[in-house]
Amino acid sequence: WNQIFGGSSDEYGYSVQQTTDGGYIIFVNTQSFGNGWYDIWLIKTDSEGNEQWNQTYGGDSFDYGKSGQQTADGGYIITGFTLVDSDDYDVWLIKTDSNGNEQWNQIFGGSSNEKGNSVQQTEDGGYIIAGYTGETGLDGGGIDGLLIKTDSQGQEEWNQTYGDVNWNSFESIQQTSDGGYIITGETGWPSSSYYLWLIKTDSQGQEEWNQTYGGNSSEIGYSVYQTEGGGYIITGRTSSYGNGGSDVWLIKTDSEGNTADYGEE
Repeated sequence: WNQIFGGSSDEYGYSVQQTTDGGYIIFVNTQSFGNGWYDIWLIKTDSEGNEQWNQTYGGDSFDYGKSGQQTADGGYIITGFTLVDSDDYDVWLIKTDSNGNEQWNQIFGGSSNEKGNSVQQTEDGGYIIAGYTGETGLDGGGIDGLLIKTDSQGQEEWNQTYGDVNWNSFESIQQTSDGGYIITGETGWPSSSYYLWLIKTDSQGQEEWNQTYGGNSSEIGYSVYQTEGGGYIITGRTSSYGNGGSDVWLIKTDSEGNTADYGEE
């Protein structure tokens, strides 16, 4: 079967998960519904994709969701970004109950742009958000990868930035079996070339190691998971390898991010 959801304008689905009742939760951005230019749209379906309920979140400007999941209490957590000023985006974290009713939301950011691209509930009941910040480059320029750890109510416990003068952005995060985190994204300059980036941290976000993968063009990692053997599987995009243009790239590494197929840059 397949199902289509939308109105008279544009909708984009970014993430889907099977729910504990056998149905599905879809995390969407909508221009057709809600209160503004873009709003976050949450759609719950049964096992055949028939809509059971939907909810929108956002104000009268630009609100965008990038990632979400069902939480241990049966509700949902969503991250993305919200326009808080004419050119200032901040990370937005929204927690709902099992019917999509908002329980709380939190905004994180400074005077520049911060965006949340991935969120996961952590083993302590809090949340970890991965994205990027343009507020301060570690060496005075570019943007940096950003991690924000919160408690169960979305109150910030700590944050860490990662990068140099280049463009450094996180796209996906997962808590690892040792309580730390594995993150993938990109590092480099989008206007020239950039590499797929893999970083392992401890439970406080302190970097343990990082690896880059790529050739003479551009690569990015979009999703990462720890595998049963303790290694990692990454999916992303490559313009250096494959059959021309951009190709889907699947990388399997050991527990230290090493792979025999492509060397580190």
